[in-house]
Order: sequence, then structure tokens, then C-alpha cells
Amino acid sequence: MPVAVTVGPAGSGDDTARIQTAVQRAAAGGGGAVLLKPGTYRIGGTVRLNRSGVVLRGSGAGTVLTGTGKPHTLVTIGGRGKITRDGVAHRITDRYVPVGSATVHVDGAARYFAPGDRIVVQRPIGNKWIHEIGMDRIPPRRDGGPVVQWRAGPGHQFQRTVRRVSGNTISLDVRLPQALERKYTNATVWKYQFPGRISEAGLEDLTANGQAFESDPSWQREGYFDSRLVSVDNAENSWVRSVTATRFGQAFSFGPGALHSSILNTQSLDVSVPSKVQGTPAAYSISGQQTLIRNCRVKGTNVQPWATMSRVPGPNVITNCTAVNTGSGLLLAGPHQRWATGTLYDRVRMNATGTLAVEDRRSMGTGQGWAGANNVLWNCSVGTYDVEKPPTAYNWAIGCTGAQAPPPPDRNPGQFQSPGRHVHPASLYEQQLHERHNRARPAHPPAPRS
Repeated sequence: MPVAVTVGPAGSGDDTARIQTAVQRAAAGGGGAVLLKPGTYRIGGTVRLNRSGVVLRGSGAGTVLTGTGKPHTLVTIGGRGKITRDGVAHRITDRYVPVGSATVHVDGAARYFAPGDRIVVQRPIGNKWIHEIGMDRIPPRRDGGPVVQWRAGPGHQFQRTVRRVSGNTISLDVRLPQALERKYTNATVWKYQFPGRISEAGLEDLTANGQAFESDPSWQREGYFDSRLVSVDNAENSWVRSVTATRFGQAFSFGPGALHSSILNTQSLDVSVPSKVQGTPAAYSISGQQTLIRNCRVKGTNVQPWATMSRVPGPNVITNCTAVNTGSGLLLAGPHQRWATGTLYDRVRMNATGTLAVEDRRSMGTGQGWAGANNVLWNCSVGTYDVEKPPTAYNWAIGCTGAQAPPPPDRNPGQFQSPGRHVHPASLYEQQLHERHNRARPAHPPAPRS
């Protein structure tokens, strides 16, 4: 993306407003990159990339964003508003749609849908399903804290694009990572609008430091959760790449309005957490869908390197990433709470004290329960991995090395293949990407034009 505005460091004072003005100038000119020259930029507020086609770009490691004041987010990428239904919701007529399906059926689909339509496949959560998976019987916490049993609600909303419509059959651009079972849910399909969501915006080629936040009294009182470099929400086809965050609590965050986010070649180093904590932040916190985190590194202790949050629709991918525990605290990766579906942990590496867990977290938090379903660990090398099978769904560990933790007596183990020995292909993500690209190419190259 060409440079639209160039900004250099100032000798003193806060730089938030200067950078924000440059962002607005770039947006007014039709988009482009705001280039920050090498130097240190003090960010006491939040730089908001809230228009499509605008990128905040540094000049490499010599460009440093320094957080000042109370713990906060230095950069946000995203628009405003939320997803809204456009028209009526159409009932899915299948009695059972399996995991991995790319088709659903609706009576008269060809009358209501067309290729290119942006749709939601919605799977509401009902009481019958909640009872089946035991999440209306979450045991009490040992410390007597509050536990909230799961309740019926809107559930998962899988955002998709219609590829084809034939009769009553709708073909989707991305497969579903969750089964749709008539006996548990009344699944529907509906068109959606999200006019406030932006696209093609990004943060790239710089470093950032949040150490100054540790001087604020709120940091000790879980303010480290607010210590973020970048938050992406209400944005699609956007990215963070070639960025290193040092001394942040929750450096990279992706909200439920984030779609098709790419996080490439990033690092969260010396994760900033007090020595005594009750809650551990996530260096990469994922609530969006179709998120790719590729080639990343996390160093710290009392941290979750990568964590999906509540009822994340998926799919999401974490591939070729490393986490190192630098102290005696916790290093725990995996789904954090409440049925996040379709996450692939591909070639994830953690040192001997690191744990990768897909499990029933029961009364942790306020009743996090079954944290993930239909998750896959592929060729992961970790200290310990713990994979349990939730009722009505599966979790897989294939080609993983490390200590295999047994489930509690009242829980079933997940699906294990080739424990202790890696399998081929080395990367499931890379293999699927290769196959998808090959399918997209024509069988025969077009004839040269005369």
C-alpha cells in the first residue's frame, strides 16, 4: 500500500493526536499508509484506524510506540456498529449437518439466496443441549465464588458467503466447524448487513513497549488486562504483521466483529503480569472468526499464549507459533471458555512447563465449562497436552509430543493419533492451503491469445 502521509518523532509530548491527524488525512485522501519514521512515539491515548484502506506502518524495529499513563490500548483497528439481520431467518431443514459440511438445506433456497450473499448460519443454544453436555450442573467453586450455569441464547453465528445455490441447497465458502443437530437446536440461515465494519486496514513494521503501564496503581489490580498494543474488532480482511510487543499484558486482541484477520510474524515478549495474580491474560485473545495467527512467539510467565474466548464460532488457526515460560508461573494455551469451535493448533511449540489443554474447565471463572469443541492439535510439541472429548462433539490430538495428561475419571479422552510421533504432512494448515489453491486453478491453462 503506497505511503499517503509521513510522520516523524517529536522531541517531547504525547504523539497520539499527531498520529491520529495523519490517519484522518490518509483516510480523507482515499486511503494509504501512514509511515512513522524511526524514533519513539509516546501514546497516552488510542490511535484509531477506523476507515477502510488505512495502514499504520513503522520503519522497522527502530519505530517504537511507547504506552504512557493508565493501562490502555495503543491502537484499535475497526469501525462501529454490529451485525444485523437483513430479512427473515430461514429454517435449516437438515435433521443433522455434520462437522465439516459446506452445504445446508433450506426450503426454496433459490428464491431467497444467490451466490455472493453474505449470510449467517446460526446455531442457537437450547436447554436440552445444555443439559446433554452437563453445563446446567457445573459444580461449585472451591473458594465459594459465584458459578453461573449456562443459559439458552443465540449461540454461534457463523459468517459465510454463499458460493452456489441449487434448488434447496446452499453451498458455503467455508465449512462449518460445528454440527447442527435438529434434536438440540433450531438452526437458521439469514442474510446480514454490517455497514459500519471496515476492511483492508492494518498495523505493521514496528515495535511497542508497555513497561510504563506497570507504574500505574491500576496495573496491580488486574489493569494488566487493559495493557494492549492493538485491538481488532468490527473489521474484515485486516492485519497485524511484523510487529513486536514488549511488556504488555494482553498485547493482541481480536473481538467478535473481526473477520478474516491475519496476524503474521508477530511477537509478545516479556509479557507484563504481576508476580501474584488470580487471572492470567492472553497474549493473543481471539473472539473473532476465520483468524490466522502465523509465525508468532510469546515469552513470559503467568500468561495464556493463545486463547479463544466464549462461544467463538471459528474456524481459527494458530500455526508455527512458539511459547516459552520464563518463570515459575503458569503457561497454559488453548480454548479458555464456553465452547469455542474449530480451532486448529498447528505446529505449536511450548517448553517443558507449557500446557496445551482442550478440556472441561468446569467452575473456573464463573463456570467456563467445556472450553472448546472440534478443536485439532496437529504436530504440536509441548510440555503437557490435555485433550478431552465433550458430549456431542470431538477434540483431536494428532502427531503431538509431550506428556499426555489423562482426563478426570468422569470425563472421556479425546481422539489421539500417533502420540509421541509427528505425522505427515508437517503442517495441516499448509497442506489444506495448498490443496485449496490447486482446486482454484483451472484444470488446463488458458490458451495464449493471438
